[in-house]
Amino acid sequence: MRTPSAPTAGIQWRTRAALLLETAGAVATVGSMVLVVEICREVLAADSDAGRLKGLVLAAVGTVVTGLVAQLSGRALSRQAAVRGQELLRAGVARRLRGHPPARQVHAAWRAGGATLGGDVASAGVMVGRAGSELLSAGLVFFLSVGYLFWVDWRMALVTLLPILLGFVTFGVISARFFKDMKDEYVAGIAAIDAVRPTIGLNARINRAGARARTAMTTRISARRLTEATDGFSEFFLARIGTLLGGRALAEIAFSPLTVLASVLCGGALMVRSDALAPADLVPFLVVGAGLAAPLLASTYFMEEVGEGKKATARLTAFATGGSAAPVDSAGPGPRLEPPERGVLTVVESTPEGADRVTDRITAATPSERFTSVEAEPAVVIGPIGAYITADRADGTPEAAERAARLAGVHDTISAFPRGYASVVGTELSLSCPEIQRIALARVVAGDDRGVVLLDQRAFSGDPEVLLAAVADLRERAAVVVVSCGPPVVTDGRMVLMDEGEVAESGPHEELIRAGGRYAALFEALPDTERAAAAAPRSATSQEIT
Repeated sequence: MRTPSAPTAGIQWRTRAALLLETAGAVATVGSMVLVVEICREVLAADSDAGRLKGLVLAAVGTVVTGLVAQLSGRALSRQAAVRGQELLRAGVARRLRGHPPARQVHAAWRAGGATLGGDVASAGVMVGRAGSELLSAGLVFFLSVGYLFWVDWRMALVTLLPILLGFVTFGVISARFFKDMKDEYVAGIAAIDAVRPTIGLNARINRAGARARTAMTTRISARRLTEATDGFSEFFLARIGTLLGGRALAEIAFSPLTVLASVLCGGALMVRSDALAPADLVPFLVVGAGLAAPLLASTYFMEEVGEGKKATARLTAFATGGSAAPVDSAGPGPRLEPPERGVLTVVESTPEGADRVTDRITAATPSERFTSVEAEPAVVIGPIGAYITADRADGTPEAAERAARLAGVHDTISAFPRGYASVVGTELSLSCPEIQRIALARVVAGDDRGVVLLDQRAFSGDPEVLLAAVADLRERAAVVVVSCGPPVVTDGRMVLMDEGEVAESGPHEELIRAGGRYAALFEALPDTERAAAAAPRSATSQEIT
C-alpha cells in the first residue's frame, strides 16, 4: 500500500480538519439563528417563561462564540493547506520545466483547456484554501436553514422558497441559451477576425519598386476588413451579454431579501387570517427566510471555483508527471540549421509564421538537456523569482540571481516588488509580458552550462539593448541562435536569410550588405531613420555589460 509523502500528508490532515471545523461552524451558525428566532418567539408569546428565555440567551451566546472559533480555525487550516498545496504543485511544475519545453508548446497545451499555468496554480490554491471548505459551509447553512423552516411549517417554507426557485430557473434558462449561442458563434467571430490579419511576404517587403505603396494598400484593405469583422463581433457579443445580464438582474431581484420578505408577508398574512399559522410563527420565516439567498448564491460561486480548481489540479498534475505539454515536431521539411559550437547564428525570416517554423525546427533538432530559449511567446515563469532565475545553477546564490537580473534589465523591477527576489509569480504577482521575458532571459544568463540558446528578437522588441547584452554574455560559452522577423538587431556571427523555409542567403552581415541581394534590400526597404539606426554599429561585443 502506498503511503503519502510528508508534504501530501500535511495537506490532507489540514484539509480534513478544516472541513470538520467548517461543518461545526455551519451548524453553529444555523443554531445561533434558530436560538435567536426562539428568543423572539418566546418574547412574543403571551405566557413567556423568564427561565427559558435566559437559557436561550446563554445558549445563543455560547453557540455564536463556538461557531466563530470553529470557522476562524478552519479558515486558518485551509489557508495553510492552500500554501502547502501550491508549493507542492509549483515544485512539480518546476521539475518538469527543468527540461526547458518551448514556451509556445506549453502555452498551447494550456490554452486548449482555456487557462494559463499561473492561473491554474492560483485556482488550485483557491480550491484547497477557500472554495472547498466554504462551499461545504454555505451548503450546510442553506440546507439546515431550510430544514428548520420546514420543521416550523412546511407550507410557509414553500412560500418562502418560491421566489428563490423562480430566480434560479430564470437565470438557468437564460444562461443555457447564452452558452449555447456562444459556443459556435463566438469561435466563428474570433476566427473571422484572425482571418483578416495582414500578411506581407518577403518579396513585398524588400522590392524597392513600389514596395511601400503595395504595403500601405495591403494594410488599408486589411484594416477595413478587420474593422468590419470586429464591429460585427462586437454587436453580437454586446447583444448576448445584455441578454445574460438582464437575466441575472431578474434573478437577483427574485433572490433579494426584499422579494423574499414580500412573499413571506403576503403568504403569511393569508395563512394567519385563515388561522393556519400563529402570528409568532411568522418570525422564523422573516428572520431566516430573508437570508436564504446568501448561502445559496455563495454555493453556486464556490461550486464554480471548486470545479475550476479540480480541472487546474488535473492539468498541473498531468504536466508535472510529463503528460500535458504538446510534443514538439520538426515543423515539416526544411534545411537543417546547424548552430556553431560557440558563437552566434542569426536566422532572418520575413513573417511570424516563418520565425515560428525556424524555432520549432531548431527545438526539435536539439537535445532538451542542451537547449534553452526565450521565445516570442511569453516564457513560463513560476514560483519565487530568485529561485526561478538560478534554477539551472549548481550554486543558486542571490548574488548570481541579481547579476543575471541586472544584465537582463529587470533588477530594478524585481527590487520594487514587495518581497523582492522572494516574491512568488503566479500567486503574489501578475507580471507583464516584457517583465516575464526579461526574467526568463535572466535565467538563461545565470545558467552554468549552456549548449544551444535560442533567443527570439520579437521577445525584446521594446529594448534591443537587452538582447545585445545577453548575446555578448552568452556567446563565449554557448551556441546562441537569434531568430529575427525582419531586420536583425544582432549582426555578429553568421547570418542566414530564409525565404519560405529555404535558405536564400548566408554569410557575414557586412558581406551580405555589400552583395546587394535580398538581405541588403531588407534594410534598404526601411524608412530613412530606421535604416540609419540599423546601419549604426550594433555588434553584440560592442555593448557594455553592467
